[in-house]
Amino acid sequence: MTIHFRDEGQGEPIVLIHGLGASHRVFDGVITEGGEKHRFVAIDLPRSGRSRQWAENTPEAIADALEPFLVARGLTRFRLFGHSFGGLVALSYASKFPQRVTSLTVASAPALGLPPEARLFLESPMAPFSTMWMTAAPLWRPMVKNYLRWLWGTPSAFKNETVEHYVESLQAEGFLSGMIDSLRAVGRYKLPKASLDAATFPKRVVWGERDPLVPVIQGEQLAIALGADFRVLPDVGHCVPEESPQALLESIRAH
Repeated sequence: MTIHFRDEGQGEPIVLIHGLGASHRVFDGVITEGGEKHRFVAIDLPRSGRSRQWAENTPEAIADALEPFLVARGLTRFRLFGHSFGGLVALSYASKFPQRVTSLTVASAPALGLPPEARLFLESPMAPFSTMWMTAAPLWRPMVKNYLRWLWGTPSAFKNETVEHYVESLQAEGFLSGMIDSLRAVGRYKLPKASLDAATFPKRVVWGERDPLVPVIQGEQLAIALGADFRVLPDVGHCVPEESPQALLESIRAH
């Protein structure tokens, strides 16, 4: 099992889980902001970043595989944050291992399902062929750059060097099949509401006001379903950790 991760800083621990197509590098700004007060452990998801396939690409399987890894690193009580697909992993982990979690924060997490049309497409055998453009080398940088600018709440604030972090993730062994498996898992995901309702740790949902991928109304609905505090970040899109690291860090440690 090869989990690539960054473990840095001193103080109260915070575990960070990124979204699809990304890597732990999305948290560089968060770690820079809080490294003097917190120990951050940011992992690369299976078949993403510099990780190999250390778990099946479902939130539940990843949560199960994370548990022994975190315990082995001495992380038995910590704040937990997940972004986008990583938010589903964080929700699954917190529902399975609530004794580990001191607070749970998720951002831009599609935890309430996908439209039926999207689920049907992802279950189709044609889905992998329809997304093969993602690994066509000549298209990597311009396609990734345009997609990320679309995700940004304020496109003019997008920094070109950010593209390289995502291009590296695209080159991970098994990336395409991992992406398809993960997207299918999003379509099948069921919020573990009963387990999370029974948990006593505080919960917070954070969303970008201008998220074009997962609309802010879904964030409000998720917060209501969880009985969680809800915070909307002005002028922020889908890439919350990179677009607004300071506000995100404040949200994670505010409860």
